[in-house]
Amino acid sequence: MSGILESILNGIYSVVLNHGWSIVIFTLLIRFVLLPLDYKSRKSMQKTQLVSGQMTALQKKYANDKQKLNQKMAELYKKEGISPLSGCIPMLIQWPVLIAMFAAMRAIANEQMVAQVFRFLLNEDIIMPADRWLWVKNVWASDSLFTSVAPSMMNLEIIGADVWNRVFQTLSEGQIQQLQQICTIDFSSEAAKGTITMLLNALKETESYKEALTAVPGWNNVSVLLFNFTVYKEWNGLLILPVLAGVSQVLMTKLNPASTGQTNTNTGEKGSAQSTAKFMQVFFPILSVWFCLTSNAGFAIYWVTSNIASGLMGIWINYHLEHKNKKLQNGNKAVTGEGSVK
Repeated sequence: MSGILESILNGIYSVVLNHGWSIVIFTLLIRFVLLPLDYKSRKSMQKTQLVSGQMTALQKKYANDKQKLNQKMAELYKKEGISPLSGCIPMLIQWPVLIAMFAAMRAIANEQMVAQVFRFLLNEDIIMPADRWLWVKNVWASDSLFTSVAPSMMNLEIIGADVWNRVFQTLSEGQIQQLQQICTIDFSSEAAKGTITMLLNALKETESYKEALTAVPGWNNVSVLLFNFTVYKEWNGLLILPVLAGVSQVLMTKLNPASTGQTNTNTGEKGSAQSTAKFMQVFFPILSVWFCLTSNAGFAIYWVTSNIASGLMGIWINYHLEHKNKKLQNGNKAVTGEGSVK
């Protein structure tokens, strides 16, 4: 699945010629594909809220007979056309998409970081216009003051030889000859590790790379509680995406209570359900911020765009359902009025 998503992303990029905006467009397409499921989920949630009074009455009536309660609740769900799992289905579908998207983004990011290494070694423009997005200088690094615009050694060391070789094959003959002067480049299975090590050692000695990793005076390896951080002169971002991720996730939990279990607070297990809901309301925003701080800005763009699009679609769906219900209620009142006259 990640290969398919990678192909779609590359296809969009071939048209817009910017990786950041390609991710935005791709994310919106995903949200529109999932829109019917979101609509069905929220419609079922609304029905559940409308019959909450009947559910409470059943719980009181059959408080000492769990089997009978479950039977009556199932009959009520069937009568009202409610699916208890409908609120969870969109999330269950979104998680595989999220994981596949992360894998696709990682594959593209690895190729782009290797390409940046070669540009450092060739003394060319390190960050191409296609890699910039709004305030983010390099979408393949985190949106953070504590991340350099240059690819980190830690990320480069875990990239496979097949990626290095694939990017190397895209270079021109002149570029290949220039790199061969640095070291003998051989990405075959026996020599690949040594070749990559020599290229990274050469990268460490490149003036432009060392300059990109220069810290702001007084802000190198600063310790705060259990964390160490460095503020770089060539910082990559302003921490806007991680903040937006946390804020948008808070709004998501408000607009979609099913995602945090809040719709179960009337089912007789209020204490545990409310505790779980409160925990998830805090946990999900923190998790979102952590994801966007530790992942590249490209993935953060996907995460934030998905949350914002989902929130806006949720507002529209709720408005549409409320308008539809009011219209139906007004129609029923009109029919009742006509009957009373007769």
